[in-house]
Amino acid sequence: MNSKLNKRILLSRNSKGFTQKQLAKLLNISLPSMNHYETGKRIPSAQLLATLADIVECDPGWLLTGMEKKDAPQLGISSVVKSLTLEDFVLVPRYNAPSGKNTTIHSEQIVDHLAFKAAWVNQELGADPKNLLLIHSKGDAMEPTIRSGDLLLVDQSESIIKGDGIYLIRIEDGMMVKRVQWLLGGSSAILCGDNSAVSKEQTLSSAQMEKLHILGRVVWVGSKL
Repeated sequence: MNSKLNKRILLSRNSKGFTQKQLAKLLNISLPSMNHYETGKRIPSAQLLATLADIVECDPGWLLTGMEKKDAPQLGISSVVKSLTLEDFVLVPRYNAPSGKNTTIHSEQIVDHLAFKAAWVNQELGADPKNLLLIHSKGDAMEPTIRSGDLLLVDQSESIIKGDGIYLIRIEDGMMVKRVQWLLGGSSAILCGDNSAVSKEQTLSSAQMEKLHILGRVVWVGSKL
């Protein structure tokens, strides 16, 4: 099972022997767009994925999530899978975390996309999918709340960047996840990790606040058991 949507698009095209140009014509899209979907540079819409699944005669559930129908009964969710369509999901990009001084997140760092139920994103997170990204945590400064390697769902919208919470931040040459407590109407802040053994509380002055960049608020954590 391949977790990358772009790889499944490529596999589905090859299964029918189509060239990129032929499939692009059938989908009524440009050849560059077809290439971008297969290389992972762009995410196709749910409607386009549904059309693609119909053209290449593949299971739309597999195309979106990588899960085949035969896998569903083993997970005890066969009835759920059958009732869902591509329009019920949103695709969120997962990024490789930049290292060293290169702490800016670029689209070139997208490694794949994960599917989330649109209703859950809307009702539980109150988020717009286009503002979401996934990134893995590093280090143990936020344990036990967040462990190294956990998958973090981050909301980058401006409306979510308010109030105390756990944020993905960039300060000077480092990108990190910290609990942020705002002071004095946002002119100062306290940064801390939940693991007091390795993380010390840091109060930022107004001058230091100029070096603080909020990349987004952590709204969901996925962990391995």
